[in-house]
Amino acid sequence: MPIDHPVGREPGPLPEDVLLDIADTFGMLSDATRAQIVYLLTKREYSVNELAENVPVSPSAVSHHLARLRAVRLVQTRRDGNQVFYSIDDAHVEALFREALYHLDHVRRNLPDHPREADVAETPISQKESNHD
Repeated sequence: MPIDHPVGREPGPLPEDVLLDIADTFGMLSDATRAQIVYLLTKREYSVNELAENVPVSPSAVSHHLARLRAVRLVQTRRDGNQVFYSIDDAHVEALFREALYHLDHVRRNLPDHPREADVAETPISQKESNHD
């Protein structure tokens, strides 16, 4: 059963604690190496050494970045014997990163915005049908 997420539905500004957590989340992605790590982890899980082979920093630096990402729950770990594997924390992280990529694609190619769900729901059926021609 889907979970209802009421945060952000209330009228007015967001609470200060939520704003700080949002800033922390986006701040973690403001570093190019961490952004690359998160992108790679949206594809599959990796060990620290595997990640270090795909980013321009040492395994020690990758571990440091992963610790910071883990602190804000963008990544999680799974232990297999003495090896630790990293993956994104949940589907929301993947969706957040995917939407950032889609937004960047729209900006770089000067593409129009997608209609919002509410706008599509309010569009008369005759207009929806004519838009597909």
